Amino acid sequence: MSTSRAAVLLLGATLLLSGCSFLSDGSTEEGDAGPTLPARTVSKDEWRKGPGKPKRHKPYPYDIATHCGIKWAEFGGRWWVIDSVSLGAEQVKGEPSAETGLKLAGYMTLNGPDSAYFRAAGMPTMQFVPADGEPPPCA
Repeated sequence: MSTSRAAVLLLGATLLLSGCSFLSDGSTEEGDAGPTLPARTVSKDEWRKGPGKPKRHKPYPYDIATHCGIKWAEFGGRWWVIDSVSLGAEQVKGEPSAETGLKLAGYMTLNGPDSAYFRAAGMPTMQFVPADGEPPPCA
């Protein structure tokens, strides 16, 4: 099974289990059309997590963990949980990474104090909101 196909299946299963809502109109926060970004590839030797204090509306290279599903992200010094998925216009252009592993390479953008977006080639936009605590361990 290809990595992009596996990632899409994994994302779908995660969202069904976590009860996230799907936005089909491509809507995001007002004014957040976002830039077109090049696809990233996974680096075996490093995790890209963005800065401790990200600037708003600036996309940072970010690797999201996929081992337990795509539900949690640590970004900007705090934990975030997925809130919704937007099936709107693709903002990362290029082929999804063919690398297999426990992470997906993309970009995280802080849109406001309570909203961040993760985007990767071949994937829908995922909106994250601040989590109440750290994620539970997964099996």
